[in-house]
Amino acid sequence: MGPNTLRRAPRVLAVLVSMSIATAAAAQADLSALFAPATGAEVAAVAQDWAGRLPTPTNWQVVRDGIDAATGYAVQAVSHEIEGFTHYGGLRFPREWQPQGRFPVLVLLHGGFDGLTLDFLVNFDQDFPGTAIADSFLIVAPTFRSEPLNGGEALGYRTSGGGPSPFDRDCDDAMALLTAVLLNIPQADPGYVVVLGGSRGGNVAYHLALRDPRVRRTAIRYGPTDFFMDHVRLGAQERLDTGITADSLGREVADLIAAPWLAGQLTLAQARHALISWCVLPHLRAEVPLQIHHGELDDTVPILHSARADSVMVAEGATAPQYAYYVYPQGSHVPSSLLGSEQRILDYLLGLPALTEVGAAPPRPAMLRGWPNPFAGGTTVALAGSGAADKASPATAQVEIRDARGRLVRRLELAPDGSALSRRWDGRDAGGRDVAAGVYYAALRDRRGTAPLKLVRLR
Repeated sequence: MGPNTLRRAPRVLAVLVSMSIATAAAAQADLSALFAPATGAEVAAVAQDWAGRLPTPTNWQVVRDGIDAATGYAVQAVSHEIEGFTHYGGLRFPREWQPQGRFPVLVLLHGGFDGLTLDFLVNFDQDFPGTAIADSFLIVAPTFRSEPLNGGEALGYRTSGGGPSPFDRDCDDAMALLTAVLLNIPQADPGYVVVLGGSRGGNVAYHLALRDPRVRRTAIRYGPTDFFMDHVRLGAQERLDTGITADSLGREVADLIAAPWLAGQLTLAQARHALISWCVLPHLRAEVPLQIHHGELDDTVPILHSARADSVMVAEGATAPQYAYYVYPQGSHVPSSLLGSEQRILDYLLGLPALTEVGAAPPRPAMLRGWPNPFAGGTTVALAGSGAADKASPATAQVEIRDARGRLVRRLELAPDGSALSRRWDGRDAGGRDVAAGVYYAALRDRRGTAPLKLVRLR
């Protein structure tokens, strides 16, 4: 067998093979070389590997449209091709969906190893305060390779191809689905992409924050960060020696890395590269947008994983609002046990300073301005500066005004006014209602690379 044979095999086969290996090799299994501390060169090699992997989806399809009977959400099962196999995901559309609108995107990453369920897709935020997520966000939830999308009556049942590759290639799957959505759903706002993940999905969320510049904020519940910890090594050893272990992280290391290495299917260098690829701790830096939540009573992913991540982030100089770490004394490996986390996550994901595109074309000299700002009655919004109203520019420009939760409030058609395109906004929404005091954002609908304008409405 080649070094990648086990990775391409179905998960059941991989587990059976690894367990037979464990039985044969239990007496001589020595994991000290595998778990020796990572060197700087090894960490750099992983980072280089990540940088060279730009997952490109092809053959996008809407496999099935549906309505969840219990919640009323419109949902879709979608697919694309990546690395020669079909990958599936689920979408949940916001309640205020409009074909002409633009909506922020929340990438939702499930935990565990049993795949994505419709229940998780439609109910993950049922305890969140308010309705901002339900009203305004397009939810993009990937399966991970070799796992099912269990979509119930609304979406049916289907399984993604590929061999199991948790924690590392999971990120490729999520990035590819996000790319496919942004390419094929024009209402999805590429400038407002946030991530929520827990447990296994929390680790993938770390990876996305590190690897994908489109991600602007990342909320993580009890995500593993370091697979070199003692409990992982001991769990992997137990799995190899006895065939079972209560440590889920050790089980995955044993099945997908340690057992193939001991069987000669992977070299030590390949096995260590895979293990280091699962770890995010060596790659954290101050500018990575993270909000971390962990319970002190978590016996699935010990809180030390998040505590070590916090130590690194603090040492790197990370500060609010981009970074925060919350500990829950009575919290376990259940979201509802992290009391108060829903409000903190909501505030964090809704609190972006501007709806600006990441990775867009370089900013043009022209920019949106508003005066007066702050304002009480009304304000003038203008696209001013070099190129704003010259012969190379369109005769008009359309501006969308959104509230702090990303919901569309009003569209304005800017018209030529000297060297600028401008229009007065009277502080009313599309229905003629006076908008509340607060923060609003004006952004050009069809002009990439021009920063949005923050407007403050007073009373």
